[in-house]
Amino acid sequence: MVLKKSVEIFLSIVIILIGLPFIVIILTLDFIFTGQFPLILQERKISLDRKAIKILKIRTIIDSNTFRIKEKNSNEILIHSEYANHIPSFCRWLRKSGIDEAIQLLNVLTGEMSLVGPRPLLARELKIMEQEFPGLYKRRKKINSLPGITGYWQVYGNRNLGISNLIEMDEYYEKNKSFLLYMQISLKTFWVMISATHSDSIISKEDKVNNYKINLTD
Repeated sequence: MVLKKSVEIFLSIVIILIGLPFIVIILTLDFIFTGQFPLILQERKISLDRKAIKILKIRTIIDSNTFRIKEKNSNEILIHSEYANHIPSFCRWLRKSGIDEAIQLLNVLTGEMSLVGPRPLLARELKIMEQEFPGLYKRRKKINSLPGITGYWQVYGNRNLGISNLIEMDEYYEKNKSFLLYMQISLKTFWVMISATHSDSIISKEDKVNNYKINLTD
């Protein structure tokens, strides 16, 4: 456990140092495309009773009153096609590559997150899960692994199969985590990034069909 944490901290520092110039360029382009400050702060959790993790993300959604109304009225967790019109083309690529999550390496350095682990969710998403899928939420509460920037569900999951798919894959990682599985997920994540085939939560109705096909072939 100590060795894994040390390795992750070392890798995070190396990736941050190597990627810093690239991140500066990304943030500049993000500001140009969105016209807004390129970083946002979110609070995420594994379950409602856990301590919230404050994570930085690269902005991919243009904030507006219209978007906030949609967000407030949303009752979805894994798919938000209603947000698609609020994402510039450049930011869509950021999301599909997963680069918008890269700054969470800072959370790995603080020990709040792991490079690989279950996906932390927003509190409002967890409340929806607790209300609409109480059985699945109880299973989610039993997951003890640190939340990850990437993970088994993040690279192999199928959003179209819903919350049950998320829980099942988080449980699979919890029970079967090993160095080999860790490396398998890491290598798959690298391929997803360079091929920009990440399964994004904010997709258009047209993309939903293509996303489903991609997940089935993974």
